Amino acid sequence: MSLLQEIAAYLIAHPVVLGCIGVFMLLAFVGAWYVLSHHLGNLLTTMLCAAGFASGVLVLYRGYEAGMRDLMAVGAFLMAIFPIIYQQGLKVARVAFGDATAKGHAKRAGV
Repeated sequence: MSLLQEIAAYLIAHPVVLGCIGVFMLLAFVGAWYVLSHHLGNLLTTMLCAAGFASGVLVLYRGYEAGMRDLMAVGAFLMAIFPIIYQQGLKVARVAFGDATAKGHAKRAGV
């Protein structure tokens, strides 16, 4: 008997566990829908700026490791510019949308 068949047999034998998993999945889908429909702009801004900052750290490290000043300068520039872009993105979101989410997110970031 394969692992999937054993799991299916267990869940059929224990309907309460199956029901709890179903309720958990339903709540997870509703939560994901809410977050994506209401906060997608802020999530994208945060993820893109965090990725840009992390790439700056990596480029700075590689430049330092290889002794290449141009890579160190590019890495330092990326590390300096992406927090500024993040702050500006939050300001624009607060002005453009004016919702409590953007205001709260901007307030936590110190904008």
